[in-house]
Amino acid sequence: MTTEASPPAWRTVRQLARALAACLVVACQRPTASPPRARVVPDAHVIAAQPETPAPPPIAGPRQPFGAHRQVYTPGAHLPGVGPAALDAATAAFYDKWVALYLVAACEPGQLVVSANAGKAVPINPSGQARGTLTTSEAHGYGMIIVALMAGHDPRAQERFDGLYRYYRAHPADDAPHLMAWNQVAGCKDAPGDAGSATDGDLDIAFALLLADAQWRSAGPIDYRGAALALLSEALRLDVLDGSDVPSLGSDAREMEPRYQHGTRTSDFMPDHFRAFARASGDPRWQRVADASLDLAAQVQRAFSPVGLLPDFIVQTQTARPRPAPPHYLEGQHDGQYAWNACRVPWRMATDWLVTGDARSLAIAQRLTAFFARHTHGQPNAIGEGIALDGRPLPNADGESLAFLAPLTVAALLPGADQAWLDALWTELANRPMDADDYYGNTLRMLAMLVVSGNWLAP
Repeated sequence: MTTEASPPAWRTVRQLARALAACLVVACQRPTASPPRARVVPDAHVIAAQPETPAPPPIAGPRQPFGAHRQVYTPGAHLPGVGPAALDAATAAFYDKWVALYLVAACEPGQLVVSANAGKAVPINPSGQARGTLTTSEAHGYGMIIVALMAGHDPRAQERFDGLYRYYRAHPADDAPHLMAWNQVAGCKDAPGDAGSATDGDLDIAFALLLADAQWRSAGPIDYRGAALALLSEALRLDVLDGSDVPSLGSDAREMEPRYQHGTRTSDFMPDHFRAFARASGDPRWQRVADASLDLAAQVQRAFSPVGLLPDFIVQTQTARPRPAPPHYLEGQHDGQYAWNACRVPWRMATDWLVTGDARSLAIAQRLTAFFARHTHGQPNAIGEGIALDGRPLPNADGESLAFLAPLTVAALLPGADQAWLDALWTELANRPMDADDYYGNTLRMLAMLVVSGNWLAP
């Protein structure tokens, strides 16, 4: 698909300001431009994977072990026909492969990182990350959630989680010490001139810390709950838009021009996370963030897509008429279409309904899964890699990335979805060779398998 090489205006402004400030102290040097954030970088030069540093055994066993299925899903949900034992076995087997490939030692002892460039690299919007990218906060948040949920299967889960935690704490955002700088490069260094946070990474890390507290409590060396609350305090101030209570693009968006101050990414709509944050913090604004995200998603879905899709980005959120972003708003020409960000929406919305029963998240996810079942005639390999809001495939979007298939597998658990469609999706999800996809597709695959197998938790 077409990619962009130049940075968005708001990030360029920020970098120039920093460079001018630096000139007051030292000889002024030309700043390195930082392009817009995206999901995957091909052919990046990253640090070599090293054996993990041995660490002491976990403090205690998990309270919510993998396979216990203690989270009761909303009545009406249905599972693939292979049965719970086979679902658990496939999920555990894939986790073992995922850990071996993507979880590597970082540059400091006792730290672990999710290598976003391990294995096959597919050129998906590569311009958003710095050259030589090692990881992103998005990848890190995913990894922390995965490891916490696999405790009970993985005897080293807490040790690994703590290694990921230490890496996160070693890379704070430049404007908030408990948020994570969104992009690190070879040598575990923050991307030059671009150490703000990305909202999705912050939110998933906070959710993972609450999972860790639910698994192991917080009486050991790391106060997981305290760390989550500190992160959430900063996230509520910087990762949520003033006035509209929907997620911002990142911690530094409000410093820039209005079109970024009032823009949001639909894949950051995580209602189950927001509800967990409200419970943990006692701050009712997190529930308002859940409500605002669901209401905005439904409004844009109804107003701009006759087939029920959502765009990657929504703008003008401060007005009564929010709308899909124009082309080249942040990442590329398809910013206002169902592409590499919005593909995660079916997973986020379906998961919320599974653990809360909210009719709003159900309706959004049902429209999405119904369209794709019709669009593909029940064939998962016809999902593609991007759809215009009117239902037409985007140019050069006929690939088969699991980044699009995995979230739809979660949505197919909901009432109204055809069992044959769900079974076909699960078969493809469970059996596709790992080297057929990249970090992004395989990691969304891992997360989807945790939900579909009944191993998700609402801390």
